[in-house]
Amino acid sequence: MEQTAQKESAPFVAEKNGYKFTVVFSNDKMVAHILIEEKNKESVWNLDSQDIKEIIKQAGVIFGINDEQLEKLETEPIFNRKIEIARGRKPGKGIDSGFELLFSTTGSNAPVTGDDGYIDYKNLNLINNAIEGQPLAKKTPARTGEPGMNTTGQEILGNMGKERALPKGNNTIVSEENPDLLIADKNGSITFSNNLVSIDNVHKINSDIDNSTGNIDFVGSLQISGDIKSGFVAKAQGNVEVGKNIEDAEVHSNGSVMAKGGFVGSGKGIIKAAEDVFIKYVENQVIEAGNDVNIGGEAMNANIVAGNSVILKGHKAVIVGGSVSAGKLVETTTLGSEFGTPTLVRAGYSLNLVNELKTLNKEITRLKNDAEKIKSAMYGLVRLEIDNKLSDKQKEALMLLKTQQIEIPKECKILENKKIELVEALNENKKASIKVKGTVYPGITVQIGMLKREINMVVNKCTFGVSHDKIAIISHE
Repeated sequence: MEQTAQKESAPFVAEKNGYKFTVVFSNDKMVAHILIEEKNKESVWNLDSQDIKEIIKQAGVIFGINDEQLEKLETEPIFNRKIEIARGRKPGKGIDSGFELLFSTTGSNAPVTGDDGYIDYKNLNLINNAIEGQPLAKKTPARTGEPGMNTTGQEILGNMGKERALPKGNNTIVSEENPDLLIADKNGSITFSNNLVSIDNVHKINSDIDNSTGNIDFVGSLQISGDIKSGFVAKAQGNVEVGKNIEDAEVHSNGSVMAKGGFVGSGKGIIKAAEDVFIKYVENQVIEAGNDVNIGGEAMNANIVAGNSVILKGHKAVIVGGSVSAGKLVETTTLGSEFGTPTLVRAGYSLNLVNELKTLNKEITRLKNDAEKIKSAMYGLVRLEIDNKLSDKQKEALMLLKTQQIEIPKECKILENKKIELVEALNENKKASIKVKGTVYPGITVQIGMLKREINMVVNKCTFGVSHDKIAIISHE
């Protein structure tokens, strides 16, 4: 057993059957060792594990005894060397104080979608409003961890958790009456981002975003009554509501994005939302959401990525062309078209992991190319070295190249191990699924995690999921 440096307290000494037994403890009595010494050469070892246990109990060792080690000493005694025979249980880590949010962070503000694909945006209430003095979060107390015990049976108190501050963001204060309560300091919309609760004002634009407004970059939430025209950018730390359509424009939100119209253009438009996206339809554009993407109609030749789910509802709900990717679920009425339009649909997919994997692969390729260049560069220098024709600068260069030649394989090994971890992480979400309420046409590529399946036949009302490490089709007809 590996030995660790431990300060020792006064030893216990006993003698039996011609042997001297010394039991020593670490200062905190969390570790106990025994030292067995022969009193004379004529001594014959005939003690069993119970005899040794009785000796260490006399020394006060009653907890964490390594019975396997004692049994081993019975048949294979070790003399004149300290052997660990007991180890206590360390006290448990405490639970840090936390906080409970006193407002909804779920998608309860999502619009209601009818069977015809119509989305009722009139009562969306996307902005989570707060009034001054409204409670926002309350602290949960820190707690001690499980108690430990040393080798003499003495209980050791568990560690106390750390005190954490309330999630105080912009325009929030700690209540004077209750120091464990966070309240709003002014009226506005509630946002919860980076573990901070903030109250943000809402900026309303009663027109299109176009030449008359220029690009918009606002710290709160945006309400835009008209369109966002091609070539313009709208950024908000909170939510973005668009009264009409989004063209070839950029919309960036640390909250959610909702457009009452569609998102159509030549492929230069992008919506990026940390939370959800609600939109009527999308064509040729890019949507990226940290949580859900909700579409009331078609997704045609679009590239959509959602951390949680992509949901298309209504009889016009169809995914044709492009790619749709979600962390857990993709759901639509129709997938593909009767013309066999190539379409990629992925679930159990993480854009961050995939991008990290791409970066790793590029770096591994670069290092391997560098290794080949170093090998070529060294060839000529080594030949000069053999002939004792190296200049001082060439000697320095050769030494540097030799060092790099040693280090590059080490770096590659580290990156290859990280690559294995990333691939395993991408394969973890086997509960992800793709649900089609209507028809799946040929030309579809289905991917769950790192598994892929080409669809070359018409399938109706089904769910794609992982079974026995393969993508299976579960029919609902």
